[in-house]
Amino acid sequence: MAKGYTYFIDDDATMRKLIEFHAKQRGAKFKVFDDGETAMKAMNDDVECVLTDLNMPGWDGVRCLKYLRDNFPNIPAVVLSGANKIEEAVEAMKEGAVDYITKPFDPDELFAVLIKAAEIKRLKAENRALKDQISTPVEQVEEDTTSYSPAMKRVVKMISKVAGVDTTVLLTGESGVGKSRYARLLHAQSKRAQKPFVTVSCPALPRDLLESELFGHKKGAFTGATSDRAGKLEAARGGTLFLDEIGELPIDLQPKLLNVLQDGIYFPVGSEEPVECDIRLITATNIDFEDEIRSGKFREDLYYRLNVFPIEIPPLRDRKDEIKLISGALLKEIAKQRKEKAYVLSKEALEFMLAYDWPGNIRQLRNELERATIIADGGKIMPDDLTGVPTIDEVADDLNLPDGLGGVPLSILEKEAITQTLNMVDGNKSKAARLLQITEKSVYNKVKRYEIVL
Repeated sequence: MAKGYTYFIDDDATMRKLIEFHAKQRGAKFKVFDDGETAMKAMNDDVECVLTDLNMPGWDGVRCLKYLRDNFPNIPAVVLSGANKIEEAVEAMKEGAVDYITKPFDPDELFAVLIKAAEIKRLKAENRALKDQISTPVEQVEEDTTSYSPAMKRVVKMISKVAGVDTTVLLTGESGVGKSRYARLLHAQSKRAQKPFVTVSCPALPRDLLESELFGHKKGAFTGATSDRAGKLEAARGGTLFLDEIGELPIDLQPKLLNVLQDGIYFPVGSEEPVECDIRLITATNIDFEDEIRSGKFREDLYYRLNVFPIEIPPLRDRKDEIKLISGALLKEIAKQRKEKAYVLSKEALEFMLAYDWPGNIRQLRNELERATIIADGGKIMPDDLTGVPTIDEVADDLNLPDGLGGVPLSILEKEAITQTLNMVDGNKSKAARLLQITEKSVYNKVKRYEIVL
């Protein structure tokens, strides 16, 4: 059996064909099975992930989950469930599933969940190596992370310190720095590591759907609510709930989350009966809360509850000494997915990459390397293969800089560049930061320093 396969189990032939179709479109490697017993007997340690229907003749999804838990505990499983059978999905998560997807499913959402689930397998292996460190002195942890830059050593140190304490953590940093990865790493080192890790992306769903997704609902709560439904808070019971892009949580839902943090309870939609919850909350954002609070888009009291233990993940440009290490790991990962020998970076390509600021961070780096391995010849990546990394001359040509800038104070040039960029993106500081290749926090600071009025 080749490495990197996801096993999909469903007795519905149409569903199997649908999954195979979407898998081929994405270059994913799937093995499909029409019954649970056959799939489990074919199971081996190289399988990346299992996606299983719940209701099947013979070995149903729950029995498969129990088999995995007893025999292959490091292989993550995701369950498919009918929209009216969420309670079954929640029960399945108690048997060890890491997440669930409702039918009919969004293909992009499904494969995003599967990618994250496959990452859990790697994190579990990493967790075994890190577990002993949780109770060891921080100095020992630092000695064991010599491959990290000083900036990331601080992040790893903070994660190791807070992992064993059941407190709320706020991960901050630009888009693409890997906040969700570090949320999973924190969960993997915590005492809740064997319980579910459930992710909710706050801007991914409309407000009404997000409320039901988080808190669940009672039958008859709204049109289409034909039965009770448990939400992600229930699915994460005993484990960790990760709310990504928490700054996008609608203002009218923020008091409900505040109840969870203050009182450990929540109210499903349409219910007046409180439900106790037992979760560890991790949130992430790339916004500046100060501006959101000032504009009335985010509650200050909720912010202070979330910001108990903040950890900032630095952008890639501030830890360029890791680019060689990260690139090597990404190239191995790409090679594993394609079942081929890993490409290597030439010295010239690495120097070229070190000169670039990577505004899209690790996500952009991975995309660039994946594209380069398609273009490159001979197993080695050269500068010309990095088609998404602009040269200095290309940047200057694109900007079409006018003559006569010599002798102009840099502060004046900087103020004008920031002002024009913010006007160009209608005041969106996050977009401006990406275009200017600086942090969003820097944009806020420079707007204040230069008293820029939009």
